[in-house]
Formats: sequence, C-alpha cells, structure tokens
Amino acid sequence: MNDNPITPAPAWTPPQPPWGFYETIGLGVVTFILWFAAQMAIVVCLLMWQEATEPGSSDIAKMMTDAVSLSVVTILGSPVWIGAAAIAARWRGWRLRDYVALVPPRRRELIFSIACLLVLLVASDLLSYALGRDVIPPFMIEAYNSVRTPTAMVLLFAAIVVVAPVCEEIAFRGFLFRGLSTSRYGATGGVLLTAAAWSLMHVQYDWFVICEIFLLGLLFGWLRWASGSTLLTIVLHMIANFSAFVETAIKVEWLS
Repeated sequence: MNDNPITPAPAWTPPQPPWGFYETIGLGVVTFILWFAAQMAIVVCLLMWQEATEPGSSDIAKMMTDAVSLSVVTILGSPVWIGAAAIAARWRGWRLRDYVALVPPRRRELIFSIACLLVLLVASDLLSYALGRDVIPPFMIEAYNSVRTPTAMVLLFAAIVVVAPVCEEIAFRGFLFRGLSTSRYGATGGVLLTAAAWSLMHVQYDWFVICEIFLLGLLFGWLRWASGSTLLTIVLHMIANFSAFVETAIKVEWLS
C-alpha cells in the first residue's frame, strides 16, 4: 500500500517537436515584422500627438534619441513580439514557458555565468579604451541627455534594463534558439545565428559596438544551451544593460 496519498502529476511532454529550421526562420521574420510594425505605429501616434500639442515640433530623427519616446516605443512594442512568439509556440502545441525555456538556472550556473559576463564586459571596456574609443556609444549619451524629469528617467531605466532584455531574450535565445538548435545545424548553429541576428538588429550603433553585441550573443547563446534556461540569459542581459546604464550616468553626470 502506498503511504503517500498524493500521486505526482505526470511530466508534461509536447505533442509535437519544435518548429523546424525554415519554419523557425519564417516565423522569426514574421514576429519581427509585427513587432517593427507595432513600434512604427506607436512612433506615428507620438508624432501626431506632438504635432497636435506643439505644431511644427514633430521631428522623427530627434524622437529616435528622446528618452520618453524610446521608452514608450520599447515598453508598448515588446508585448507584441512576445505575444507573437507565444502564438507560434501554441500553434505547435507548446506552452510558451516550455518552448522558450523559462526555467530557473541552478545557483552555480548563475554565479559562473555572471563571472563570465563581467570578464567580457571589462575586457570590452578595456579594448575600447585602448583603441581610443568612447566606452559609451553616442546614442546612449544622447538618450540619457534627453531626460528631463524623474518620470522619464524611470521609464528609460525600465525600458533598457527590464523590458528590452526580457523581450529580446525570449525572441532570440528563447524562440529562435529552440527551433534552430534542434535543426540539422544543432546548438552551434543556433548560437551563431541568434547572436548574428541579435547584433544586426542594433542598427543604432556602429560596427565596433555591433561586434561587441555579437560576442555577448555568443556568450548568452552558449550559456542558454549549457544551462537550458532562458531566464539565465534574461538576468545576464539585464546586468549588462544595467552596467551600460550606470556607465552612461557616470559619464554624463560626472565626467562630461
């Protein structure tokens, strides 16, 4: 007789394998287009509102480095990308958290990963300094300088340090990596392709920063594969962006 009155629930297994290589690429492009379209719609709404409140003041180039506008576009646009990925996962019969591996990492994995990240960030800053480059990209300086109120600062912090890492990691190390790593290209192909796609998305930066982002993508992809956790890369991405935010604040507030 079983003394334990509770029968463990059977482990959940997906009814189908993940999307294949070409399906993953196609769905990735579709979800990106939906996200981009949502952001453009938000930009248009912001321009119309600005023109209505201050005729002749609308300037899309200026808006692209304005803290409030950037924050609003990021915060409101990100759920579209996540939602599209969730629909694609459900279409395949998976729950989103399982498809994109939203599982907590082990403590030793977290400590090791943070150590790796810090080494890469310090090395990147030292290389920039050695080459005579500014450690902080001009885009970030302009965005920070556009902050006018405490509310704008909170919005910018939330967009950069919280919302963007969650959205991008679910999209790249979550959805895309799942399909690419289980294709014939394997984990190596998944790591390389997601890192390349993620870095090339950051068109606001120059080639040097894009290369730095690519290296970060390689690290995140490897750790995602080794740990099986996208929550881990979300935390790492948040730390990286927090570090960049703090460095920007120090540069603007005390070193300018």
